[in-house]
Amino acid sequence: MLTSYENHYALYEFHDSILYISYKADRYIDYHAARNIVNDRLRIQAYKTYPIICDVSNVTDISTEAREYLATYGSTLTSAVALISSADTLRSMAGYFVMINKPTVPTKIFNNLEDAQNFLKNQNQL
Repeated sequence: MLTSYENHYALYEFHDSILYISYKADRYIDYHAARNIVNDRLRIQAYKTYPIICDVSNVTDISTEAREYLATYGSTLTSAVALISSADTLRSMAGYFVMINKPTVPTKIFNNLEDAQNFLKNQNQL
């Protein structure tokens, strides 16, 4: 199994049984991008379930179709998802995603890595 991978949209890295996904700077996520992100994530996970930490700080915007796709198919083989952003606007956008699109696994938004890791540890007893 790969321990890291990079595509046009994000960097994927495994650490301590958690998959960390960091979106690259100035990325707009549309439906096509969302499908690529999920497909690459599933491949790096070798189709096994893992908790995910997603740093969305660099995302500029996300389409409605991409949000809907990520809330359903994007939750495939995830046990829980922690979204991280230091920017208020992106935390608001992530909050909207969680409330409106209702991901199928426990999903919360954080402004720091430590709180996100603690959430996943509590969800998954890592």
